[in-house]
Amino acid sequence: MSRQAKIIEILEEEGFQSVVTLADRLKVNPSTIRREFEKLERMDLIQRTHGGAHPVRQTDTPSLIKESLHHREKQAIGRAMADKVLDGQTILLDSGSTTLEVAKHLDHSRLTVVTNDLRIGLEIANRQSAHLVMIGGELLPNVYTLWGPSSIQQIEHLRVDVAIFGADTVDEQGIFNTSSYELELKRTMRSIAKEAFFVADSSKFGREALFKVFGLDEFTAGLTDDLLDPIRASHFPIPIISVDPERVPR
Repeated sequence: MSRQAKIIEILEEEGFQSVVTLADRLKVNPSTIRREFEKLERMDLIQRTHGGAHPVRQTDTPSLIKESLHHREKQAIGRAMADKVLDGQTILLDSGSTTLEVAKHLDHSRLTVVTNDLRIGLEIANRQSAHLVMIGGELLPNVYTLWGPSSIQQIEHLRVDVAIFGADTVDEQGIFNTSSYELELKRTMRSIAKEAFFVADSSKFGREALFKVFGLDEFTAGLTDDLLDPIRASHFPIPIISVDPERVPR
């Protein structure tokens, strides 16, 4: 995980952090943290204050930073979810860094993949082992997600076997997003699928996000890594499947 990604993770999970505290936690000089703060503020990811910084809420973290957060866990989740996909199915992949890992582990000989994520589309196109259907629309800032009225209209004319969603936050009530941009789009995606799964690393459980996307009754199961407390997982109304990141080849 990059230093910038680690700083973002700490700020999002714990709120304000002083330069001195972060320097001590990350075992670097305070001047290094100040330089990282300057870069992250220019990206509109943090707000600097005297002696420290706050996270900027309700914004989309750039994809390159998201991908470096909990990467081993996301790889394991992606592999496990890809193993559940059957040859010959049509699947829909929601945008996100964990669903991108699902795409990277698809090795089926007959598969149709529908997505609104440019990186997932490129991954599938480069493999040339699946039929790709791209959902068009407008590009969301900082990420590789296409959305908007034209996206929804296109999705409404499709049918898929399985939809696979990411999440900003998961709790016993459902999955949540930090912004409202994609709510209608995601719900339309779910409406065209026979069944759905969500994929989210354990850090997404118990965090706060404003906008509820789905209740858990919309899903067959959720996949996460084995750092999630099994007692907590047992309280969910659907199966929460935990996978071991150490099973992913280095």
